[in-house]
Formats: sequence, C-alpha cells, structure tokens
Amino acid sequence: LASKLPIVFSFAEDQRDRRAFMMVSRSAGTLQQFHAPGEGDILGMGMNAIVHRAQLSLTQADGGHRDEQDEKPADNHSQIKEEGGEDAHWDAAVKRPFSLDKMLVFLQKSSEAGLAKRLRLANLLNSDGRVLYFYGLGLGLSTNAYNNKEYKFELMLLAKYEEDFSTYTMRCFVEEYISSESSAMSEDQQVSIKKLQSEFSITSVKVFLVSLLNAFRDLTLMGIQAFDFNHLNNVLVSRDYQSVRLIDIDGNAQGSVDYPTLERAFANNGNTPSSMTHKHPPQKPCLDIDLNILLPSVIEQLILGKGRGKSFVSNTRSEIWRATEDDGKAMIRKILLEDFYPGINEETEGELKIKVHLHVTKVAEWFYALLKKKSPWANWTHDIYDAMRCIDHLPIS
Repeated sequence: LASKLPIVFSFAEDQRDRRAFMMVSRSAGTLQQFHAPGEGDILGMGMNAIVHRAQLSLTQADGGHRDEQDEKPADNHSQIKEEGGEDAHWDAAVKRPFSLDKMLVFLQKSSEAGLAKRLRLANLLNSDGRVLYFYGLGLGLSTNAYNNKEYKFELMLLAKYEEDFSTYTMRCFVEEYISSESSAMSEDQQVSIKKLQSEFSITSVKVFLVSLLNAFRDLTLMGIQAFDFNHLNNVLVSRDYQSVRLIDIDGNAQGSVDYPTLERAFANNGNTPSSMTHKHPPQKPCLDIDLNILLPSVIEQLILGKGRGKSFVSNTRSEIWRATEDDGKAMIRKILLEDFYPGINEETEGELKIKVHLHVTKVAEWFYALLKKKSPWANWTHDIYDAMRCIDHLPIS
C-alpha cells in the first residue's frame, strides 16, 4: 500500500512547536499551513502525536510505482485494481509522534504499536467495531517546516478512518448535548444541536452508555490491560449517537493482560521463559481503567444537563446531594419530565400521564442510588462489570 496522492508532512526540531507539524505538501514547491484540527485533513492532535487523514491504494505486485503502470506491458499480477473497484483504496488515519523519543516509545511491545498488532490479530473479537481497527505501521516523509531542504523518514501508525465517526469525540458530543442556545453559534449548529437534544431519549442514554461499556469489555476480551479514560477525546461517537469507538489504546504503556495461570504453570516446571517474567506479582485479568471520575460525570450530564449547561448540572448535583432523599428524587423527577417528556404537563390526562410518571419515578430511584452510591449501586464504579450491571438496570419503559 502507498499514499494514493503524493504527500509530505512537516516537522520541527522543537516538539512544542505544534504549528510547525500542521503543514502538508501535496505538490512540488508548496507547503500549506493549517491552523487547527479539522482543517486540511488534520483529524486531531494530542500531547504526543498529530493525526492526519490519508488515502491509501495498492501498489504493483512487482514493487513498481503505481504511476508507472501505463508505461509497462499489461500484467494481471502487477496491475493495481481499478479506481472504482472493490478495495481500490482505503481511508487511513495516520498518527505521527512529535519526536524520535516518542516514536520509539510508541513502537514498544507494551505501547500503542504493539497493542495495535494484538488488536489486529484479535479482530474477530471486534466484530461490532467498537475498537479502532489498525492497518499497521507505515513509512512517511516529512520536511523541516523552517528548512524545506531537510527531510526525514518517520514511522507512522495507520488506522482505519470512517466518515461516520470522523473527528466527533465524546467531548464534542457532551458539549453539544448540554449546550444552551447561544448567539455565537451558527444557524446550522443551532439546528443540529436542537435536533440532538429533542431526539435523545432515556432509551438513547442507555444505548449510548451500553455501547461505551461494551467497548471497554471488548478491550478486555482482546487482552488489553489498560485504557486511559481520564479525558473524553479518546472516544469517538457515531453521527447517530448510538455507538462509540475507542482510540489511543496504549493504556499508559501497560501492555496486554498478565495471565497468572500461565506463569504458575511454567513456574511449577521450573522453566519460566524470560519473556514471561514480570516485575509485578500475578494479577487477575481485568481492564485497568478509572471509572470513578468521568463515567459518573457523563451520566450526570446525560440525565440532568440536556440543553441546560455544565454549571446547571454541577449546581443541581450539589442540591440533590444536600437535600433529603425524597426532595432529591423529586428534583430529579422534575428535570426528567421537563427534558425528556416536555409534552407531559399538569393538564395532561389519561393513561399516558400515569405511565410516564411511573417511568420517571423508576429512573429517579435508579439515578439517585447511582449518584449517592447507595445499595445496590454502592460499588458500581469498581470495575466495568459492576458498571455494566448498573447501566443494565436503567429503566427505559
């Protein structure tokens, strides 16, 4: 595989000069400057790397350049597939570390490239696509942003790019979900956000959270030891808000899960391979992830914050926490009725009103116990399985 169109990236000796990494050249003598992720196929930027979008296509089997195929005799085995044919090209997210040190770190077995190899081998366990699919490593060319006669080769990590997820992170989703109308927004933004908020039901909340926790479980199934859930930019959200995709799966370089049964089996024979000796004692296989901070915050914003803003969620949470149990649940019921059932009011009569109030009461009971960590959800953030059990019991009807 090779880039369908020629592309040269940019770099700077000072890795803190992020602007210098946001230039791209697609033709001789030009180097176009971009200023923020979202421009010029720049998908994102973190502390350690920048991610570009590139289109890959097949090269000739004999190693010849794809542009040279018209100059050679036709050969079914050396020709690339036609432009419109199946698998003629692939969209890729290209991750470039900012420095050689960072590149060497992310190539280690316990870091992202090593885990990407594991994920690719275990891709049958990723049938729902909740974990980013990796193509492998690639070699790219970049030029010094301040000296276009200086070039270097870089090892880059290539992952699958899908338009449906694109650059829409969980952080963007939550911000739009809780945002109130603002004159600073464009008309298109206001329409999009209003549509999201009006169509996102209690069932949508549950579907979204189930997809997130199932993605964490998929990592566990694939043998990954840890996931960094200390910010919301590691999770992409689909445009229909029903599924998520995990990215940045290096897990603080903890590598894959240790299996103590294998260690003990070798130890009993007295011939433990050096590759299986660990500095840490054997542990129960599990996903090392912090669910105590962000997951409760996300749920609070989904339940309390639709179109109300972050400060409302924070203040309301504090009020519920200080109130008596009955008053706290009454506050939750009121918000749920206003946000998720705006058509139900005091003038509404009949069986529908009774059913809605019964459902809202059940949701309020569930959310209050989750918020205050009361039985049966006293330990719901202990691990992903306790969290999944808790979300399973979110009433939807």
